[in-house]
Amino acid sequence: MIRSQRLNQFTLIVAALALTSVCNAQQVYSTAPLVNYSDSYYESFGTDWGFSHRSRNGYMFFNRGGANTAIPAFGGYDPNAVARFGVGSRGSNGSFYFNAWAGQGSNRSVTSTAPGLMLQNGGQGFVQDISVRPFVTGLIPVVGNRSVSPVEERLERLRQEAALANPNSQPSDAELLLANPEEQSLSINQSATSTPGRSSAERGDISLAEIRRLQAARPTSDPAEELNQLIESAQFAEASGRSGAARIRYQQAAAKASGELKRALLAKYESLLD
Repeated sequence: MIRSQRLNQFTLIVAALALTSVCNAQQVYSTAPLVNYSDSYYESFGTDWGFSHRSRNGYMFFNRGGANTAIPAFGGYDPNAVARFGVGSRGSNGSFYFNAWAGQGSNRSVTSTAPGLMLQNGGQGFVQDISVRPFVTGLIPVVGNRSVSPVEERLERLRQEAALANPNSQPSDAELLLANPEEQSLSINQSATSTPGRSSAERGDISLAEIRRLQAARPTSDPAEELNQLIESAQFAEASGRSGAARIRYQQAAAKASGELKRALLAKYESLLD
């Protein structure tokens, strides 16, 4: 059944082609030639000179420069095509020089473009020359945009405190956290709740009044005690062979010290730079 239907369809198509007459259609070719002529010309003339004079009472010189200060941006400028001439002399009391240059040139070009389009009779067509450039539609200020990891900061503080308490021991990070369970829980909780890639513009932050209240409630430390801790930390870092950390500690301690102690700390800091 299916084969007979296909055979009938094929027979109808052949019969229709045999009975139809020749059809003619007109095609239109449209072109729009574009010719671009450019011509540029330059001339460059100038001098460059100077002198100097030396005596027992002093020294004097003068330079009028710039053989290459006004390079033409058109005409196909080539520095190798410029004629140059110069003289100069040097003596015991001074010297002088004189340079002159001259050049000219031209540059011409002809560019022809002829886009064409073949159209059916009564049809439509178009030619496009499109240049797309990205542009900014808006700006959103973002502060931060990096993950917060307080674990490393607390470990560094625990290392310094352990070094000040017992300079001869070097406990591991795990031992430091086990010896300070409150630091361990705080570090784990904060590292687990921190969200990488989110900034204060997305998550919001505490108000300025709350920040000032927290700063006012923060206990004040003794400046002399902080200075002594910095000096001890710098000495321990120097004894451990960490010259970079020792330089930072000495510099921080010198910023808080004064008088002879400040000069001694700065001298120690400069000695570690060598």
